[in-house]
Amino acid sequence: MNKLISAVITTGAIVATNVYAQSMNKGMDMGGIIMDVPAQVSGANTLTDGEVKAVSKPNKTITLKHGAIKSATVQMPPMTMTFPVRDSSLIESVKQGDKVKFNVELVQGTPTVTALNAPK
Repeated sequence: MNKLISAVITTGAIVATNVYAQSMNKGMDMGGIIMDVPAQVSGANTLTDGEVKAVSKPNKTITLKHGAIKSATVQMPPMTMTFPVRDSSLIESVKQGDKVKFNVELVQGTPTVTALNAPK
């Protein structure tokens, strides 16, 4: 019986912590970075200019020096940042120094490159 009570209390604490953490992150401003922006407020589907600083095909990530991002779910000031990519084919043809246009959206709570126009 004590094990059952302990399991119920532990499960309740985990659920409450998760709900609280999610509510605290929604629309959170982190020094100019705002995530989960309502689409009607943002410049949804606007591509951002960037320069490729690094590509990691094994990790499915790209490091971009970018201008201000204003997508449907992410607003971020200019900076250099490493992003995961939604589809590894997005980074197949890019290399360091390439000028690109890209889009970033929240994918499972993580800012992720969802579109990338590479030079031809």
